[in-house]
Amino acid sequence: MIREKVKTGVIGLDDMLDGGLLSSRPYVVSGAPGTGKTTLALQFLAEGARNGEQVLYVALDEPPNEVAMNAKRFSWSIDSVRVLDATPDIMSYDKTPVRDVSSERKVEFFRSVPEGIRKTSDKGPTDMSVNTLQELLKQEFATRKYSRVVVDSLTSLRYFYIKTSEEYTTIQSFMRLFSDIGVTTIMTMHVPEVYRPDVESQFSRGEIRLHKWFDGRGLMRGVNIEKYRGSSHDERMRSFKIASDGIVVVEATSKKKSSKTKPSDGDSGVVEPAVEAGPPAVPTSARAQTLPAEPQGALPVQAEDEEPPPPPDMDLGGGAP
Repeated sequence: MIREKVKTGVIGLDDMLDGGLLSSRPYVVSGAPGTGKTTLALQFLAEGARNGEQVLYVALDEPPNEVAMNAKRFSWSIDSVRVLDATPDIMSYDKTPVRDVSSERKVEFFRSVPEGIRKTSDKGPTDMSVNTLQELLKQEFATRKYSRVVVDSLTSLRYFYIKTSEEYTTIQSFMRLFSDIGVTTIMTMHVPEVYRPDVESQFSRGEIRLHKWFDGRGLMRGVNIEKYRGSSHDERMRSFKIASDGIVVVEATSKKKSSKTKPSDGDSGVVEPAVEAGPPAVPTSARAQTLPAEPQGALPVQAEDEEPPPPPDMDLGGGAP
């Protein structure tokens, strides 16, 4: 039985995902800083809020007031998105004493977030850890039935615990929380352009990778589906832009998908690329007669429907298992 799919609200991305994300599962959106991870995540929540769903943004990187101000540039609104400020206190971090923060960190709407940064409690700085955050989320999930949650970002979450042999268990437990609750979750993750998949990629049910690079035309952006368990998907990289309506995948809707992967069970998956018929061959002599000569020294012009070149040394074939 095919599970219901959740629309991301990102034009073209749902086509790449063969209709959207499978509900009640945790997903990772990865990429280098500045690729648009937070924008995609907020767009995902704004789509849910527009449909009358209860959605939650967990802020671990930027303070909510800055997130709210940055989102005003887009045509969609996050005013009805609830936010949990889980950023560390601005005072010096002190391991002791560890205090319960459940009475001091409260969920509120983005429209209620003040313009200034949250100040440290007069009682002193509070401790934020993975366990504390999980308890806060459990309390919140017991109060409200959320359909979508964003955790921004998993990279900052790493600094909330000491790396030990229990690192895998810690991340797995955190992701399992959202599956148990039955909420569709996007977790952002900062990675370099070329990186080796880590524990977060391994335990997520799917990974959307964002790219950016420079060539002769300026800044280029691309997106590919690194993995997507349980669903077919477009496995080619597509170009995208960030405009007033957010992220728009500009090629997924204008070109036929070249290949899909069969739904995978666990770590196994069979890739069956579709065969595309190429254009009819044109004799060399005919091409010489029909194609106008380019002025000497002119730069080649890329056709509108031509796939943008990938960034140097990009490995698109070795996704996370």
